[in-house]
Amino acid sequence: MAGGLEGWRDIVDEQILKDARRLVSVGTFFIIVGWVFMIYALIAGVLWWIDLATRDTFNVFEALAISASAIGAPLFLSFLVAGFGYALRLFALYVASKRA
Repeated sequence: MAGGLEGWRDIVDEQILKDARRLVSVGTFFIIVGWVFMIYALIAGVLWWIDLATRDTFNVFEALAISASAIGAPLFLSFLVAGFGYALRLFALYVASKRA
């Protein structure tokens, strides 16, 4: 009887590790998407700042304030997405370490 339980325990441990690996891959996807959006928002903000700073109606500091306020929400959301990915990876590490 004990041999049968050991076989089931091995199968369950294997399935938990497979699920943890899948969770890590999903978390990695969210991390990559978050960083890509963060870089995109920063580049867009810099380009918009340069565009506004070259106009006669704004000085450099006004253009910086306008462009920084415009990219605040996209940067926050990209940090949120990347943080969710890191949380998924940490949860997968926790699940894999608590198996047995």
